This record gives sequence, C-alpha cells and structure tokens, in this order.
Amino acid sequence: MEAERTLKTWKAIVLRDVEFSYGRLKILKGVSLEVDAGSAIAIMGRSGSGKTTILKIIAGLLKPERGFVRVLGLDIYRDGFKDIRGRIAYIPQSIGLIEGASALYNVLIARAPEHMFRFITGFWSWGDVRDAMEALSIVGLDGKAGVRVDRLSGGEKQRVAIARALFQRADIVLADEPVSNLDRDTAENIVKILAGLSRKGVTVISVLHDLDLALSYFNRVYILNDGRLREIV
Repeated sequence: MEAERTLKTWKAIVLRDVEFSYGRLKILKGVSLEVDAGSAIAIMGRSGSGKTTILKIIAGLLKPERGFVRVLGLDIYRDGFKDIRGRIAYIPQSIGLIEGASALYNVLIARAPEHMFRFITGFWSWGDVRDAMEALSIVGLDGKAGVRVDRLSGGEKQRVAIARALFQRADIVLADEPVSNLDRDTAENIVKILAGLSRKGVTVISVLHDLDLALSYFNRVYILNDGRLREIV
C-alpha cells in the first residue's frame, strides 16, 4: 500500500447552509460544517435526525435542496465530482459485504471499478492481493483472510469494511453507526481503528451514539438536533 500520507491543513469537506427534506419533512435546516483533511470527527444525534443524510450528501448519493457542498476541493454539483467518488469510502449501517465471500475477496472488490476484468474473472494481480492482505493486517484480520464473512463476528465484519476502505485508497471514510449492536470492548476497538486512520492522512466522519467514545477518540464531536449541527465543547 502507499506510504502514509502527509497531514494537510486544507478543508477536505465544506458544507454551508445545507437543507434537505424527505417530502414535507425538513431534516436539515441550514447545516454548515468544515472538516480539515486528515482529521476525525464524530456526529451524534437521535435516530432520524439526519445524520445518515449528511453522510450521503458528502458521498454524493443525495443532492441537497439548498446550500453549498465541496468535497476534496470540488463542488459536488460539478461534473468532475464523479471522478473523485472512488476516493470516498462510505460504510453504511448494513456494512455492504458479500456474505458468502471471503474477507479477502470483500476487500479486493473495492478496486473492481478499476479492474473490471479481474472482478469478473476472479484473477487478481499479486500486487492487489498483497495490498489487500496489508489492509487486513492493519485491522488485525490477516489471519482470517480466507474466512467467509458470514462466519465472522459483527466486530470483525466492521474491520473488513474498514480494510476495504484502506485498500480503496480512500481519502475520506464515512462510517454510519459502525459500532451499533457491538459490545463495549469491540466497539472501542473499532472506533480506535477508525479514528486512527486520520494519522495516515485519511479524513474520517463517523456517526456514533456513545459520547464517551466520541470524545475519547475523535478530534471534534458534533450533535445534530432539530436539523442543525453544533459542536460539543
């Protein structure tokens, strides 16, 4: 895998006065956020408050009704944004793994858009396999590379998803409630790995429900309430 990235001071993500509604229900009411490249932030809030919506807007999966959104220096409304989507890893609550496939295969498919032939045939280069194994090693799962993910624990599945983001060479990782339904020790381990990606220059935004974990491992913590985002001091 590529060498650790140099931390940057520029803004990897900028949201200004973003509004979004589902039908007549306005979820976001002027959300503004600036995230330095290579930092790790957590977003908290009650269920249905719009946390997932914010992540999807940053990933380019949803288009806000109003406001300005710039990710990795590009306006998400411009044509060029589609060219950088591969640098954004979105880990949904469902994780999105192929249950019947191995942990290694689930990591390798992160580069499927670059190597469609390898994805179809299953013939991956030695370099890709080496990089995928290194990503699994970083999250402590190199010993289970050949294990089908449906035989892994919830925490191990989350680590596979993080390894996939590393293998993808993502500059931004968006994790939607990555520790829900996990025991405390496992949850802390996952949060520690996620937040630690910032030391490699990766910008991390994670939706969390545990304030203690958020304050312990993330640079900044925000709460989304009544459609507005504010930083917790």
